[in-house]
Amino acid sequence: MSIDEPFENYATQYDAWYDSERGKIVYENEKRCLKRIINDCKGKVLEVGVGTGRFAVIAEEAFGVDVARAPLRIAKSRGIKVIQAKAEELPFRDKAFCCVMFIVTLCFVKKPLLALSEANRVLKDKGKIIIGDVFLDSEWGRFYEQKKREGHVFYRFAKFYSFEDFRKIVNSAGLRIKRVFGSLKKSPFEEPSPEEPEAVSYEVSSYGFLCVELTK
Repeated sequence: MSIDEPFENYATQYDAWYDSERGKIVYENEKRCLKRIINDCKGKVLEVGVGTGRFAVIAEEAFGVDVARAPLRIAKSRGIKVIQAKAEELPFRDKAFCCVMFIVTLCFVKKPLLALSEANRVLKDKGKIIIGDVFLDSEWGRFYEQKKREGHVFYRFAKFYSFEDFRKIVNSAGLRIKRVFGSLKKSPFEEPSPEEPEAVSYEVSSYGFLCVELTK
């Protein structure tokens, strides 16, 4: 089974999680975190691994790419301009976007360094790349890593990174970390509740979800 097949076959079920009692709270917490970085981006925004478009809808002018067609159809219904494409081969001209987002996507990309290099290529000179993801440093990261080992329909294809390994990939792509915000401070085994994102300096392990702003 290829990495796109679960998202192709279970796109509706995947999308429905965001409307579940638990999923809705987690999703809103993650969106608040993302908004702390994306709100000042006025222009075209690309989400790589857009899925069903739950995060791209935050942008005023959203574009999305994904390898699976089924979630793209749902994203399109949300008003997002979509193209089927790989993160490592973006079908756009240089310097086309003011922002490129990877929201829980980099962990599914086979060649993350190439994906970030491609994002850098299509990014305007003063643009930003936003990575929203779960890292192994946190309890949430270890929780999802366990799901991967157990053969979870989606996470078995993921490769979760420590924040230090992620930093090395970022540096190799010629990018730098400018700001980090965190959310999901509660354990994945607790009932979620609304949270306000916090600026993060060193204690990345305290947050289940991090939004990282990268610049050239």
